[in-house]
Amino acid sequence: MVSPAFDPVVVQKKIDALVERDAEFAKMARAREEQRQIVRFGEIREYSFPPNTSQVHVTNWVHSSWMRPARFIYRNIPRPLRRLIKKMAL
Repeated sequence: MVSPAFDPVVVQKKIDALVERDAEFAKMARAREEQRQIVRFGEIREYSFPPNTSQVHVTNWVHSSWMRPARFIYRNIPRPLRRLIKKMAL
């Protein structure tokens, strides 16, 4: 016998109630954020992610052609020696 608390109809009703409640909270949050943007900027703005160019410029030199021999040598030396090189570099 299935407990009344786990009856699929009761569970679905509870899920529907939670979906409605979540929609209300989303509506309130959206209104609050729009009001905050109007006060701060005078209009509602859409968020756009900034380009991540800083990481591209930082790591690009690692893949340049002149680094290939150095990477090859470093990767093929014994691990204890690599650890020493890392410790000395820091």
